[in-house]
Amino acid sequence: MASANALEDFRSTSRKSLAYGLGVDSTALLLAILNDPVRFGIAEDFSDFSVITALTGFEFPDTIAAVQEHVLPLLRARRIRHVQVARAGHLEEAGVQVLSDTRQPWKQFRRGRWTLMDELEANGTVPQYSGGHKCAQKFKAFAIESFQQSEAEGETVGKLFGYNADEHKRAVKANKHQAQRDAKTGHAAFALDFPLIRLGWDRKTVQGYVKEQLGVDIAKSYCPVCPFSGVCSPQPDHLKRLRKYPDLAARVLRLEYVSMALNENSSLYKDDTLFRRVTDDQNTEALGQFGARLDEEDWAVYRVQRAYTAGRRPTCRQEHGDRCDQPACRDSSIKGTVFRSVKTVRTGTRAEAGTFLRNAALALGRPVEHSTSAHGLGIDRVRTRMRPDGKTYGAVEDFYAIAPAGVHDKARKSFTTVWNQMSGERKPHLTPSEGS
Repeated sequence: MASANALEDFRSTSRKSLAYGLGVDSTALLLAILNDPVRFGIAEDFSDFSVITALTGFEFPDTIAAVQEHVLPLLRARRIRHVQVARAGHLEEAGVQVLSDTRQPWKQFRRGRWTLMDELEANGTVPQYSGGHKCAQKFKAFAIESFQQSEAEGETVGKLFGYNADEHKRAVKANKHQAQRDAKTGHAAFALDFPLIRLGWDRKTVQGYVKEQLGVDIAKSYCPVCPFSGVCSPQPDHLKRLRKYPDLAARVLRLEYVSMALNENSSLYKDDTLFRRVTDDQNTEALGQFGARLDEEDWAVYRVQRAYTAGRRPTCRQEHGDRCDQPACRDSSIKGTVFRSVKTVRTGTRAEAGTFLRNAALALGRPVEHSTSAHGLGIDRVRTRMRPDGKTYGAVEDFYAIAPAGVHDKARKSFTTVWNQMSGERKPHLTPSEGS
């Protein structure tokens, strides 16, 4: 919850906005503001207030439809400024795309030029559970803050978040992140406020208020690919939504398949796969569309290399500070930095990719592994190097796997140097022609 000083800082700003996430929590806060703006430190005529939405590009369609039908008319009636922005490209240098900036909003956009799924499919990975809400930081916070700072001309902007009273940790994290940024820049770019937490409105209260005000239920807004979907929405509700939109489920299943082909431990959920949950839910339509996608798409043979550096002993940090290159200070039981490289060796049909992998296995003198434990449909790999027990650091792994094409060639900075040092290898195992 915001301190008295933080709340006063927010109220003193001349520009105030709601980071509108399209879901039930931020909708409840928006409705409360529309009913009594002064209560929230906003001018009665809304002259100092705007609503801004950053689009990940992968929302459930019913979320978009509900906002367009029930929320936009309220904004038009009060002539409240409504801004819709999206990340314009993979790199921050691409900037932000403004899809709409109006006081008469008629359309709730679904996506911008570059979406979260574009990013995930290009990287060949699902969102990382251990990474927290990095997706939100990259596709929401970056777009909103970049747009607002470009307008603010150095002025502090007041920003409202619709975190409910069950999400106190998110507010603490947001305040901490903002304080770190302010300390780094020497300027308070944003003054944050979390009214639902101050009011003690939990999820049940929020849902009841929205139903009372609009006469309809508004679902929680989250991406179908979110690894926290069991938190964002009860798992039965999430599975029900996937049955309603089997095409979205099939796309996420495809992403999970590719992700697990490149890293067998990289399922959508921390200790489970989406494939298992959808199968247990008997969502045959989603599974059918997923299988059809695998059969119809181009496939690739990927070479995946990882160098798992050993981490520094705690005593090393105490004795040698932030940097130390002494091998004696490394502990193979402690995880250091993981350097990954992914390269496409060959593309073609699914059958052609499978034939190439089998021929490559013969050329390399290695077996083809068909793993069904990681994913129900099975994933084929040929390993040329393995970590001794899958847990030791200061080791490398190298393998070929087949999966749907589309993952961009990518290597972490300094990968080549680290790989050569740890593996002693300077040439690739296989060229595109050797598996023919």
